[in-house]
Amino acid sequence: MRKIVVASCIFVFFGFSTSIEKHKLSIQVEGITEIKGNLGILLFNSEVGYPEEGIKALKSLTVKVKSETMVIELGAFPAGNYAVTLMQDKNLNGIMDKNMIGIPREPFGFTKLQEIPFGAPSFNETSIQLVGSTVERIKLMEI
Repeated sequence: MRKIVVASCIFVFFGFSTSIEKHKLSIQVEGITEIKGNLGILLFNSEVGYPEEGIKALKSLTVKVKSETMVIELGAFPAGNYAVTLMQDKNLNGIMDKNMIGIPREPFGFTKLQEIPFGAPSFNETSIQLVGSTVERIKLMEI
């Protein structure tokens, strides 16, 4: 009898896998004024490291700029809150160039924001709720 209970527990534990439904997340980048350089994209699912610490991002990728509007698939993720930051690295140096007081000198964008923020926005200000496959529009901005 004890063997049956143990075998049943093992079957329940390993036999039934709870699959988490995933949803595709893509971004449509608009406002590219010069077709040059790369887009540096960071996807976050929490405020940890947001908005610039790529090592703490859920996903980090670099995509060559090919047109004035681009659609980029980021992958499939469980439902939840996500925020995307991006920058156009026109000179291909791998960093966001800033002036001496910290203002970006290259185009940048965030999910949900269509206007230039005063200072870096928070994760909560820019996060979207992913509940189904989504194409999120991000407009590049320049100061």
